[in-house]
Amino acid sequence: MKKIFTSIFRPTVLLSLGLALTFGCQQINPLEGVELTVNNNVYKSPILIEFVDANPNSKTLPKDLTVTISGPGKDLVFTDLGGKDFKVAGNLLSVVLGQNANPTESAPVEFTVSVKGSNYVSTNYSVVVTDLESSTYKVPLTNLTALPDGVGAVSKTTLLAIGETITVPATSSKPEVAKIAIAPGTQVKDENGLVINATNVSSTIVQYGTGTEEAANSLPNEGEGNVIKYKDGTTDFGTFLSAGFVDIEMTAGGKNVKSFSTPLDVALSLNPNYEDPETEAPMKVGDQIPVWSYDKAKDEWTEEGIATIAKDANGNLIANFKVSHLSVWAVAKNYKGKTCGSKTIKIKVKSDVRYASSKFEAQITYSKSGKPKFSRSFSSFKVSDGTPYIIKVKRVPSGYTGRIVVTPVGSAPNTTTRGGNQTFKACNNTVVSINIKVKNETPSSTTTTTDTESDAVKVNLDFTAACISKNISVKPTVWLKLVDDTSAEQLVNVVAGKAVIGMKKGVKYTLTATYNGIDFSGEVTINGNSATIVSSTGLNGSFPIDVKTGEVNATIIYPLNNCQ
Repeated sequence: MKKIFTSIFRPTVLLSLGLALTFGCQQINPLEGVELTVNNNVYKSPILIEFVDANPNSKTLPKDLTVTISGPGKDLVFTDLGGKDFKVAGNLLSVVLGQNANPTESAPVEFTVSVKGSNYVSTNYSVVVTDLESSTYKVPLTNLTALPDGVGAVSKTTLLAIGETITVPATSSKPEVAKIAIAPGTQVKDENGLVINATNVSSTIVQYGTGTEEAANSLPNEGEGNVIKYKDGTTDFGTFLSAGFVDIEMTAGGKNVKSFSTPLDVALSLNPNYEDPETEAPMKVGDQIPVWSYDKAKDEWTEEGIATIAKDANGNLIANFKVSHLSVWAVAKNYKGKTCGSKTIKIKVKSDVRYASSKFEAQITYSKSGKPKFSRSFSSFKVSDGTPYIIKVKRVPSGYTGRIVVTPVGSAPNTTTRGGNQTFKACNNTVVSINIKVKNETPSSTTTTTDTESDAVKVNLDFTAACISKNISVKPTVWLKLVDDTSAEQLVNVVAGKAVIGMKKGVKYTLTATYNGIDFSGEVTINGNSATIVSSTGLNGSFPIDVKTGEVNATIIYPLNNCQ
């Protein structure tokens, strides 16, 4: 039976891995005239948010994105340099908490990142900080030009005098169908409720099913409601268990449409394998499910009514409801007050992987009554012995069991690799130990693999930013990303200029440093006892190899024009 995925949790793998920075070939010495060296780690809880394409087969990364920060903890969130002008460098956003922040599990710092970009569906993502450790978050974005499995989209222009029923058809990965009916003579209105003088309206409708992980996890905030307004007048937070949702945007006369003189009629068919998350029984005709709207600008969910499940002419179960204003609209059950709060799971890795140079993937599944209900995958990451991984789970519904499975990627015939797995109680703060073995059983074989550790070398990074305007140098706390030629990546927070990374000989690595909304990138290849460095954007550095230890001691410097 095909799985039905419902996003109810946000596990975030915090990869405490070493990583290097890019290098420059300029002949100037940016430290000339520098009189003082200081650390800039006065800020707390470094956070890196990585925006990725929700389609795992996409070969491109989101770019030209804009973000805003909102939520109760927004005043405690700053850029790397202590400012408030938040910028995405490529697909990375780096922020920190201010000196007055003291996050704990009982008193977390919570804020919401709103992101939008051309050809991507805008969305929100909530971050909950419970400690002073560095953390990374991946935010999937729906690319309208390369939709992920389980998602469908249609763009159309409709004559308002005639009206139209717009259909988002089923696909091989999305059996659900969405129909949005615009009645003849409907007038469209702007955000102020004023009628827009237009003869036609242009619509982009994106439908998300429940049969794939990619679709289910695309619900704003991955299904977490920070502010939920109920019909009885109460306000609370909670977690949504989606049966399907649509994101509807319209324009007319050069203006954004917000509401209508006549509500739209929407019919969402349900996945045939969808089960009521509370009763665990298949949905049937006559069952009722709440209808919700989500205001992206306010990060608020509103209970709009109840849909009674019926059958369409083809025998498919459908939920019918009316849309009076534009936003995200979902049919979903909601856990109100039935969660066990925010939990932290620390995964301790014991492995013969030394320097995080072998590629692995992981899947976390939450089950109830022995049935898997919710799943999240992490692909192309690196592990090393003793490296801690932290999964933060927010507002997990009570009574669930979690299981994490870590497996190697791309094992070659001459290599025996095995991952590890462990089961844990979702509502517990716990430590999970996983043994991961990478062993080359045939050393004499000429076959090369991405799993063998024999060519890995340790790289010690000493990173300095020269603040020219103030004649000081800074040992910065920055985020770095290293991607090898198999597209496996490492992310790490370099603290006070120090980090350690593992690299393999003969492998080309692309390195990117993100600091104050700016990317610095270059390529590094270690061949024999020397390193080849190709770089740009004003970076200086040396990359010598210690002939005794075989380790690389990299000294990296770059001039920083704007110091705060």
